[in-house]
Amino acid sequence: MDAKTIGLIAVAVVAVVGYVLAGYFAVKPPMTVTTTSTATPKTVTTTVTTTMPTTVTKTTTVSSTSTASSISTTTATVTITMTTTAVMQPNMVPELIPVGVSTAMVNASMGATLRLGNIIVIIRPGTYVMTQSKQILSTYNFSIIVYQLANIGSPSMMGEEPVYAFAYAVNGHVSPSYTFVNPEGKPYAVITVVRMPNTWTTWTWLGFMQESNGTLVDGHYAFLDSWVYAGSGLFVNYQFVKPVPWIFVNTGMPASLMATYTEPTMSSSMEATTMEPELVPIGTGTVAINATQGGAVAVGNLLAIILPGTYVETPSGQRLSTYNFSLIYQAIMNIPPLNESGVYYWPLFSYAFAVNNQISLGYTFVNASGSPVPVLTVAFLPSWFTSWTWLGYVQLPDGTLQGGKYAFPNVWIPGDDYIVNTVFFKPVPWVFLAVEHGYVNMTVTNTTTTSTTASTSAPVWGG
Repeated sequence: MDAKTIGLIAVAVVAVVGYVLAGYFAVKPPMTVTTTSTATPKTVTTTVTTTMPTTVTKTTTVSSTSTASSISTTTATVTITMTTTAVMQPNMVPELIPVGVSTAMVNASMGATLRLGNIIVIIRPGTYVMTQSKQILSTYNFSIIVYQLANIGSPSMMGEEPVYAFAYAVNGHVSPSYTFVNPEGKPYAVITVVRMPNTWTTWTWLGFMQESNGTLVDGHYAFLDSWVYAGSGLFVNYQFVKPVPWIFVNTGMPASLMATYTEPTMSSSMEATTMEPELVPIGTGTVAINATQGGAVAVGNLLAIILPGTYVETPSGQRLSTYNFSLIYQAIMNIPPLNESGVYYWPLFSYAFAVNNQISLGYTFVNASGSPVPVLTVAFLPSWFTSWTWLGYVQLPDGTLQGGKYAFPNVWIPGDDYIVNTVFFKPVPWVFLAVEHGYVNMTVTNTTTTSTTASTSAPVWGG
């Protein structure tokens, strides 16, 4: 073989090798190499989790004579040893599975209330629903739904333990596309009352899809909710304006109670021989209110909720943005029964609101524009109880209200073993009465039709 032939063969071999190498590097993606040395080979261990998920352990040996950037194309010699262990896991998609529901038909002008387990919702009169298409609903089905949790982790690195979830629904839909609004179309929160351990709170859950069977699939923790601790295990939220889910979590951190409680000593008026009617304070809960923030306080079987935006107008016309609000539980003395249209009602006890210790018609709870704003009252009493406003009294230095008479009946929205008042805007007393015969409440208008599916996963109301 002459030199010319050998040369041609060598050229051909080089061409073939060049073609193969060119093809190899044309289809191989740029290699990611991270190294901090130019002297000796490095061993990089990487753990990769596949979508199966599969755990992959990759050992890479890199020989290099130059410092590589974090993403570069290199001709370094690479030896790969791969060990793969496949672990088949169950479906890890988060799910909220409904286990109980309570539903009421709501007339927006009248409001409503309903309960499920440890959750009470108060839908104030004037609460409408705005749909995604901006339609305003004046009548709608409102539901409380409780869920058991599947594949729900902790909301943060603090290790809070998720317990269970609840949501509101409008006409069966759990969706942020709906908004609770007032007649002007502005957001108007429903009021939520929950009895729970003082180490619990909730997180809002968003990004879910509602399946035809009611299960909420997928989603994520969105933000921590704000609750006001009223005492006696009662928490209040007045920020919820969307029918979406909230997940109860156990934080392990006790909530702080802002209210202070006093039990007056035996009043000197109780020792008097007068036969005048008297309302004698026996328990008081007081909370300092900032009008922009609101607050709540519980005493005995009573709960008062002061909504954000509640100011106080004094007898002199001054408007207070900060004030002490008291809920006062009272014993009654020399209070006669009430004969109303041939039906006898027997007085049992009374309670009052106070502003800076004053129980007086001269004070009014108002909004920033000066219009009356009610303080919501929840009384954990059967629906056959009623109350009458008591006026014409004199407040003694020890807080006893002396004298007075029944003024007019109050209207309560009946709930499940509780009643709700949404119209009290004066710090005055109310006397609770029970009818002598039968379970009749002549002052209550029932605005709800409730159907409940019992749930064994959520705690009952209790207390």
